[in-house]
Amino acid sequence: MSDSQKFPFGKALSNTIQTQADDRAAISGRSLPCHVVAVSGQIVTVQFDMLPDGKQYPQITIPVATFEYLRYPIQKGDKGVTVAADVSLRGISGLGTGIASASFVASLTPLFFIPLSNAGWTAEDPNKIVLYGPDGAIIKTADGASTITVEPGKITEKADAIHMEAKDIYLKGIIHMNGPIVQDPGEMTSTTATFIGPMNVTDDVVAGGVSLIGHPHDVEGVEPGGATIPSKPPTPGVSEP
Repeated sequence: MSDSQKFPFGKALSNTIQTQADDRAAISGRSLPCHVVAVSGQIVTVQFDMLPDGKQYPQITIPVATFEYLRYPIQKGDKGVTVAADVSLRGISGLGTGIASASFVASLTPLFFIPLSNAGWTAEDPNKIVLYGPDGAIIKTADGASTITVEPGKITEKADAIHMEAKDIYLKGIIHMNGPIVQDPGEMTSTTATFIGPMNVTDDVVAGGVSLIGHPHDVEGVEPGGATIPSKPPTPGVSEP
């Protein structure tokens, strides 16, 4: 009697289908907890955080789930999870070449990394978005012409023009002005500036063409002796000879 006669055909067919399904499941992508062990831009190498269970989980290099316009300051030790796509991501992530196909791929090939939150993180205002990196943060245009850089103890802004508009603008501290100061008449609702002294001016001040330090006064009706004679106001446009 042949083996085919000893083992029912229906059972054999069922076993074959089940074996193929098990083989497909064995090579499908794995969504597993992991931590970062190396960083290169927005490409990370991760180590799976899994107990030994008879399977070998090697370190793998995979892309991070993000846009080009948002770069995460991922550090070694950051924790997250791998997520599996249905096909290889190596071509689209730049870690390989070619166009993805529906052919079988190894279980660790179609993975990408997603960070996960942790209950031990510092508490922040839940109603505000919080952005920071280990050394600060950068907001910039694609060409880098305009940037805002936040560093420990310093904020740097760079642009062709920086506009601030508010009913009241408060500046507190030592104000360093290392360039010309101008008023734009077309933008002014009031051209009167009020200062409460004391104020020290090292160099000359010119108002209406009149030098504060070296302007002459016309004195009329001078009399000998100790009389005090009021002088006329400075003449606009007339400076020290």
